[in-house]
Amino acid sequence: MNVSATHVPHGHYLGTSVDSAASQAAALAYADAHVGRLFDGLSARGPWLVIMCADHGDAYGEAGYHGRGIAHPVVWNVPFAAWVQG
Repeated sequence: MNVSATHVPHGHYLGTSVDSAASQAAALAYADAHVGRLFDGLSARGPWLVIMCADHGDAYGEAGYHGRGIAHPVVWNVPFAAWVQG
């Protein structure tokens, strides 16, 4: 499953065309508000395992960098979470 909300462009979650750490957080909040439906649907079908992770991070001014096409820890380090119900 791909949650594209957190990929640029995501400024519209704050009513702007500017992507920022705040608009990415707003996009994540939007996605997070709906992920419970996924878990509910999976639970109705039996045991499940969900692994969520990102493919990259984004720089929003760290060390003067912006974007993702750079070699910087904020781009390399990505969140990871796993849930199991069974």
